[in-house]
Formats: sequence, structure tokens, C-alpha cells
Amino acid sequence: MVRVELRGVIKKWDDFKLEIGELKVKDGEFLTLLGPSGCGKTTTLRMIAGFERPDRGEILFDGKPVNDLPPYERGIGIVFQDYALFPHMTVFKNIAFGLEMKRLPKPEIERKVRWALELVGLTGFENRYPEQLSGGQQQRVALARALVVEPEVLLLDEPLSNLDAKIRERLRGEIKRIQRELGITTIYVTHDQEEAMAVSDRIAVMNVGRVEQVGKPLELYYRPKTEFVARFLGLSNILELEAENGRACLNGLCFDVAGEGKVRVFFRPESVYIKSGDTAEVIDYELLPGRIRLKLGIEGEVILAERFLEELPFSVEEMPERVGIEVRSFSVLD
Repeated sequence: MVRVELRGVIKKWDDFKLEIGELKVKDGEFLTLLGPSGCGKTTTLRMIAGFERPDRGEILFDGKPVNDLPPYERGIGIVFQDYALFPHMTVFKNIAFGLEMKRLPKPEIERKVRWALELVGLTGFENRYPEQLSGGQQQRVALARALVVEPEVLLLDEPLSNLDAKIRERLRGEIKRIQRELGITTIYVTHDQEEAMAVSDRIAVMNVGRVEQVGKPLELYYRPKTEFVARFLGLSNILELEAENGRACLNGLCFDVAGEGKVRVFFRPESVYIKSGDTAEVIDYELLPGRIRLKLGIEGEVILAERFLEELPFSVEEMPERVGIEVRSFSVLD
């Protein structure tokens, strides 16, 4: 497998500019490009694949520039959002296509295709056509076709977005299992935060043509550096407070911070613990499977708290008008 690196990469079109100062993908790592539609993540993937050429900068595989190499010389396998299977070919023929282009001997092709079918759990589907498969099965065929050529880098562009929720959840687990089993360097594009958190070793969060932050899933979730990352990855609370003597407080709810003056304190709803007291007014609440989400008011600020039902110091039927709260995990945004 190989390391992938982008250095000073710039791509411009119309009034949009994609600019990546530095992005490194480690050997055997599963890195996800995560961001809203139009942020540049698919274009970044296409430049790595060789389908788009950067206006400036370098793309390197194991330290060697590949800007001038066509896709078929980069040692990549790619899985698209729309599967891109040949409808007139059987499952076997679809998977074997890349091997046949390499003119491998027939016995070797058969061996490799059967290996790929077993890897994605489709043994016995060799003679079916794409129209005879479910969406999840078609996506498995597309994955097998990408893996059977034994690429050094696997690229996946929104591979699960056309599937329903249950199939998507099951297949993302299969993708991660296969990636770990093969140890293949993988770059995955999605706009789905839960999906990115579930499969990634690290995530690069992108916004309007640039990388906002790169880090491990829990690091980004609980220690975001920017407000965009904080708000994009799940529900968030952000309070703008005045810090004095290393403390920033809101009606008894205090945070130990560095420095003085205005600070923006960030924390997740599940970091808010509920106790008896009168720190916050209970504005509203929402019952969720096994847990409760509370909307709390403190001096005009609204705070979301989320707890398992058994953690509450009272029953939902006896919800008080005011509660005490404690935040046990927070960070300060740049």
C-alpha cells in the first residue's frame, strides 16, 4: 500500500476555488473527506484519481508526483455513487473486466474473481445480471470490481448514498471490515457525519473549498477547532462568554479557560449532566428511544442536554420547572 499526499493543491472553476495546503493519508489508513455538497470533496478525490488535474500543486504517492500519470497508471481502484456496472454483463464479467484488460490468463482471472466474490459476500451470484440484484448487491459488485485488480489506493465516492438506511449501515461495516482485512489505503467521500464517524481512522472536514480540520473521529467530535466543525458534526452548544481570572461563567455554570476576555465555549448535549437545582429553566423536552433531549434556558441562552432516562434525578412525569446542570467535557473554539 502507499501514502498519499497533497501539497499546495489549487483548483479553480467559475467563482469557486479549491485550495488544500497539505493533506496526508497514511499507508493503510482509512481517511474520509467529509463536508456539505459543493465543498470540493469529490473534486479532491477526482484529482487523486487522475480524472481532474490541479491548476497548481502536487499529488504524491509514496513521495512520487503522479500529476502527469493517467488514472490507469496510478494503481487505484474506484467505486462510484451510481455503481457504474455494465448492464449487459454478468456479475462475473463485471468483476473480471479490469483483469481482462490486463490480459491475465483465464485461470488467474477466475481465481481472482472468486476471491473477490467471497470477500464481498456474493459467492453464487456469478451468473446474475445487475438488474437481478438489489442496490446493496450492486454496490458490492462495484466494490469487488475495484478490489480484484489489487489497487494500492481505494477511492470511494459517496458509495452508499443511494441505499436505504439499514442496508447502508450494514454495508459500511462490510467496507470497513474489508479495508482492515486488506490493509489498503482508502479515501472515502461522504456528506454523512454518522457514516464518517463509523468507518474512519481519521476525517478531513471540508468547507467551501478548504480543509477545516483533520483528526480522529472522537477528536473532531469533542475537540473541534472551528465553529463549522462543531456545528457540522452533530448537535452542539456554543456559548460566548467573558473570561476573568481563568473562569468564564453563565449564572453559576462555570468553565475553567485560559486567558481573559471573550471566549467561545463549546460542548455536546451529552456532556451536560442534569442534577437537582435551579441553574436552568426547562423550556421543552423531547423523548427519544431510551433517552431524553432537554432544551434549557440560562439568562437568554439556550442549551441542549441529552441523557439516558435512568440518569435523570427525577421521572419524566415529574419534570421540574428548573434543574441544575454540570458540563463535564468542553473545549474553547478558535
